[in-house]
Amino acid sequence: MDKPDARKQHSGHIPLVGGISIFLSIFIVSIIWLPDNTENRVFLVSIALMVFIGALDDKFDVSVKIRLVGQLLVATLMILVLDIYINHLGNLFNLGDINIGGAGILLTYIAVLGIINAFNMVDGIDGLLGCLSLNSFLSIGILANISGNNEVAIVAYVACAALIPYLIFNLNLLADKTRKVFMGDSGSMLIGLAVVWLLTLSTQGEETSLRPVTALWICAIPLMDACSVIFRRLKRNQSPFKPDRDHLHHILLNLNLTPRQTLILITLMSVLTSAVGLVGELMVINEFVMFISFLVTFTAYLLLIKKSVK
Repeated sequence: MDKPDARKQHSGHIPLVGGISIFLSIFIVSIIWLPDNTENRVFLVSIALMVFIGALDDKFDVSVKIRLVGQLLVATLMILVLDIYINHLGNLFNLGDINIGGAGILLTYIAVLGIINAFNMVDGIDGLLGCLSLNSFLSIGILANISGNNEVAIVAYVACAALIPYLIFNLNLLADKTRKVFMGDSGSMLIGLAVVWLLTLSTQGEETSLRPVTALWICAIPLMDACSVIFRRLKRNQSPFKPDRDHLHHILLNLNLTPRQTLILITLMSVLTSAVGLVGELMVINEFVMFISFLVTFTAYLLLIKKSVK
C-alpha cells in the first residue's frame, strides 16, 4: 500500500499492484506465444527478478544499493548469458558505422541502469508512467512488426494491452472512483527493464528493427527528465537518487497546471518525440541529422527547465 506523506500527496492508502498485474500478463502470454528458448527464458527470469525487488521496495523501502544490485544482475544476465549488448551505435557522426566492441558492455550497463531508473523517476502523477511507457512500447511494437521481428512485437503489444486496464484504474476512469491502483516500484522497474531489453534486441545484431539513434527518440522524455534532475542533484552535492520535486511534472504543476493537464502535455511531448523517431526510421533520414536534432532538442529542454527551476 502506498501511504501519503510530504512527497506523496494522494488521498488514502493505494494498492501498489499495477506492476504485478502487468508482469503476470507479459509472463503468461510469453509462455503461451513465444518460443521456449534461452533468450525468452532469461528475459522472463529477469523481469520476474525486477518485479520481486520492486515489490520488496514497495513493502519495506529497501536501500538504493539493493535495487542497483538487482538491476546490475539482470544486465549481467543479458550480457553474459545471452551475449546481447550494445556494440553498434550506427552512423551518428556521418563518418561511417561506429562499432565499439567490448566497450559496449560498459555502455549496456549504463543504459540498463539509466533507463530503468528514468522510468522509475517519472512515476510522479496519476497516469504518467503508464502513458509514457504505453507510447514507448507501441513505438517499439510498430517498428518490430514492420521489420518482421515478431517476438519483440508480441512482448511490446502485450505490454501495451496490459497497461490499458492499469490506466483505467489509475486514472479513476471507472464509475466507482474508490477503485484505484498505483504502479509501484515493481512496475516502474519492470517497464524500464522491458523497454531497454526490447530496444537492445531491436538495435543490435543482424536482424534489427530500428537504428540506435531512433531508440533515443522513443524514450526521450523519461531520459531527458532523469538526466536534468540528476544533473541538478549532483550540482547541489546530493545523491542522484535523493527524492525531490524537481521533475518535469512538478515544474508544470508549480506553473498552476492541473495534474490532468500536466499528464496530457507531457504525454503529447512523448508522442511527438516518438513520432520524430518513427518518421526518421521509416523515411531513413540520415542518422547524423537525427542525432544532432536529438541533441538540439535535449539542449533546449535543459535550458527551459533551468529557467523554470528556482
